[in-house]
Amino acid sequence: MTEVSLAAIWREHLLSPDSGLHLADPSHPLQIFVGKTDQAAPRMVIRSVARPARPALSEIVLVERYQDGSGKWNLRFTLQNRAFNEVFLRLADHVHASSAKAPSEEAALDRVLVVLDEWRRLIRPRPAGLLSMEALRGLVGELWLVLEHFTASKSMDAVVHGWLGPLGLPQDFWFEGEGHYEAKAVGPAMDRVKISSESQLDVDDLELIVLLVANTSETTVGAFNLPILVARVRERLLTEGVVSDALDERLTRLGVQLNDHFYSDTWFVLEGMERYKVTDGFPRIVGSDLTAGIGRVRYEISIPDLEPFRIAHLGDMS
Repeated sequence: MTEVSLAAIWREHLLSPDSGLHLADPSHPLQIFVGKTDQAAPRMVIRSVARPARPALSEIVLVERYQDGSGKWNLRFTLQNRAFNEVFLRLADHVHASSAKAPSEEAALDRVLVVLDEWRRLIRPRPAGLLSMEALRGLVGELWLVLEHFTASKSMDAVVHGWLGPLGLPQDFWFEGEGHYEAKAVGPAMDRVKISSESQLDVDDLELIVLLVANTSETTVGAFNLPILVARVRERLLTEGVVSDALDERLTRLGVQLNDHFYSDTWFVLEGMERYKVTDGFPRIVGSDLTAGIGRVRYEISIPDLEPFRIAHLGDMS
């Protein structure tokens, strides 16, 4: 399974009319089965000889541990809310990739449990509180893309559902048939972008979008703040006859309370945007290149050094 991801294989099974489970990767040190229940709920089972710990994950994922007739142990994960299908598939992809090269079943099982614990802490709802200025700049940059860039070829509902960063995914956007997009919003004085993990740029079909988002005053032409952008997204969803539950879920995950004056009093303006294709030679760190035991890597990339990979700027959005 070196060319096709577990998530891609699983998506095919979810589109099939047949329920049941399928062995995803015979070469993996663990037996990982993916498929769906009779009610079409995505399900993954990890089977091992060793008795695994029963991990906590999320209230929307039912986790069961049991021993089958052959004496092997099974961890069964069933998604309870199909609005999170893509997040669940990407979690499974991470579980598979992180444990695929383990030297033994026990080592692979340990890596699986580490990954599940990382995701548990990542996807649990954040307590309410103010975003930092850096986080707010990033959020308004992503919402600008939702409103002004991706909806040129998609419905607002499709774009909001493809906005996966707030739900804990390494990349900010994913659209079937196109691939992944990672957005970085920087202030005018910044000449570097921050990469939050070794996984963020470690994916096929990835475009990095760098937005220059400056603080400004309310009177600046084209100025916007967070409540205005959110209201515009809601209006577009309403015109499509769609409720804003998916948008609300993402804002909740980010811990945003729009009634705080900080968000209405903080104004931004978009001063530029550059798009880069992440291909061979792109300056990045990927998980497969790291020595075993190293993880949670954070680093910065110089924006001028991305010039050879630039595919478009604000004036050329085709």
